[in-house]
Amino acid sequence: MKKEPIPQDVRRLVAADFRRWARAPVMGQVLSILFGLLFLFQCMILPLVGKAAMGGSGSPGAGPADTVWKNQVFFFSMLFLTLAVGAGAFYSKWVRRKIDGTPFPIATASLLALNLAMLLAFAAGLLGI
Repeated sequence: MKKEPIPQDVRRLVAADFRRWARAPVMGQVLSILFGLLFLFQCMILPLVGKAAMGGSGSPGAGPADTVWKNQVFFFSMLFLTLAVGAGAFYSKWVRRKIDGTPFPIATASLLALNLAMLLAFAAGLLGI
């Protein structure tokens, strides 16, 4: 069974529909709220890969938990999801700003910068210090 290629006019319609969907004011608001909630959850799960998880309980002979690698995979996947939703929220608000001149999305950009800083700190191993 051979797949037929998608015609160019259908691709243009889908791209135009996506742009119209991204320009909707409610989409930027919904994505920003979801981004804020995901960032809050990200901060709540930070101890899974932080000093408490890497150093153990603090008692003599205690070491990292047996599930450290699972915690790191979960933290990274949630960090990536949070970053993707934040980028979508920022893009939606940026497109909307070009259309009607709304103010720059400072809160979304700030949380996005904090999320990128958390990603860099996690990649550099600075969270487990």
